[in-house]
Amino acid sequence: MNTPRVVYTADQIHRRLEELVAEISSDYEGKELILVGILKGSAFFLADTARLFGPSVALDFEFVDVTTSTGERGEVVSLTFATRINVTDRHVLILKDVLHSGVTENYLITHLSQQTPASIEVAALVDKPQMRSVNLSARYAAFTDVPNGFLIGYGLGPGHGRHTNLPDLCVIPEGEESASP
Repeated sequence: MNTPRVVYTADQIHRRLEELVAEISSDYEGKELILVGILKGSAFFLADTARLFGPSVALDFEFVDVTTSTGERGEVVSLTFATRINVTDRHVLILKDVLHSGVTENYLITHLSQQTPASIEVAALVDKPQMRSVNLSARYAAFTDVPNGFLIGYGLGPGHGRHTNLPDLCVIPEGEESASP
């Protein structure tokens, strides 16, 4: 496996999250905000963001299980999750590690909307709008300029293995992620 190439250092990530939290805080001033992290990839992003907000924000997690199979109609994506949180009349900010197709986030938004929240938006650590297959935009994105390849570090990695705990956001060439233990 090639050595991971650093895309954003831990310091760059921290500085960018400070800017992002300042923007979000301004937008939601005086409103009850709950951060909802989509596990597992958003764990670091959610933790660091919540720490920057301090006690003024609530947080929770959703685990969304994504299963892909090929059927008669082509690719079938099955999304399963159990909502454990009450978002009625609350402002919800869904945190996602990498916003690719938007299918998972769109599914979660649809289901959380049934509880009539005050608002629902998406914040992504990395936003890749060129890969979107549904009409969904991230209201907030820490980074949009990332090279092609497989992102690792800062909570991201194949199977959440050894590269997950790297402090920096790094990239390895596509196809090499399976070579990681």
